[in-house]
Amino acid sequence: MSTTSKAFVTALDNHGIGLVSGVPCSYFGGPISELAHWPDIPYVPAANEGTALATAAGSRLAGRPAAVIAQNSGFGNLVNPLTSLVLPYQIPVLVFVSMRGWPKASSGEPQHHWMGRVVPDWLDSLDVPHRMLLPDGPGLDEVLEETRPVLASGRPAFVLVAKGAVQDETVVGTPDAGTRPADGGLPDRDDLVKAVLAEVGPEFVFSTTGYLSRSLFNQGDRPRNFYMQGSMGHVASLALGSALARPSERFVVLDGDGSVLMHMGALTTVGHFAPPNLVHVLFDNQVYDSTGGQATTASTTEFDTIARGSGYRRVQYVASTTAVRPAIQDAFRAEGPTLLVVRGRAGGAAGERASGAVTVPEIARRFSAELTAGQVPLS
Repeated sequence: MSTTSKAFVTALDNHGIGLVSGVPCSYFGGPISELAHWPDIPYVPAANEGTALATAAGSRLAGRPAAVIAQNSGFGNLVNPLTSLVLPYQIPVLVFVSMRGWPKASSGEPQHHWMGRVVPDWLDSLDVPHRMLLPDGPGLDEVLEETRPVLASGRPAFVLVAKGAVQDETVVGTPDAGTRPADGGLPDRDDLVKAVLAEVGPEFVFSTTGYLSRSLFNQGDRPRNFYMQGSMGHVASLALGSALARPSERFVVLDGDGSVLMHMGALTTVGHFAPPNLVHVLFDNQVYDSTGGQATTASTTEFDTIARGSGYRRVQYVASTTAVRPAIQDAFRAEGPTLLVVRGRAGGAAGERASGAVTVPEIARRFSAELTAGQVPLS
């Protein structure tokens, strides 16, 4: 029987969990919403899954049992602190991992194919105990009881959560743009993409995973667009590699605050190599829109200050719809790397994935063919 969001958090409370850290997944949208106002269990939004695990481990060292909420696509971020911190130091942490792409990835989300298959095997190879939470299997209370002796032995315990095993009592979605009057004239993601497309000519555009890529595809699909699905936090590094390899071309990055936070060290690498042909546009709506609108930590992060200190040649901040297009024009005229931070609002229709019409390998092939003058180095 599926576990409701409230029952999920209640079970954590009854199990003695005193802190939860994580990176959101739509499978856990309901529990994270519950945790936002749960009196005894603070929720710590983490930059990535590895920092979530380290945060939970630190809480446990201080005597407060902790749990992690993560998506299996970010399991790779967990591996380092799992194998070099939690396991050797014998710090017992409870870890929930959503099993996206299990038992089979959908045709529109091929990025979940591998992680949907390998997480149980990887945990077995590390001798890390794990249990599966299924919609029609034992309930969460029973599964958590099975983790008690594991945690008591000083080992981490993983609970792998199948789709539908946790049911939200309410519809989890991004805030409706019309219900946020405090945002005033802040642009939404479609406003930003429209402004970029109005100025783009021969430039190559990389868009981060999630709704920005959907908006770019639906407003102006072109072979010179590269839509990221998965690989959250790596779009700036991807663009940096292309910008250094092809200095005669101009590259535009459409990024999000959650994505930049996940691997913010990439800003220092971009700033160090300072490619003049790179324009980095950061849409800062301060939520993870595609997983249910959970808050990021961007409200206390000055991305423009960080980029300037990292070596970006030009940095600009705008916070109104009317200012976006002139700022894009200025960024295209300037010598890069440029960071344009656009303070935006959450919500709006998601649109269709690019992979529903163009396969992910074809997105890469046609982009590379344009960039290499038809040499098509990708098989």
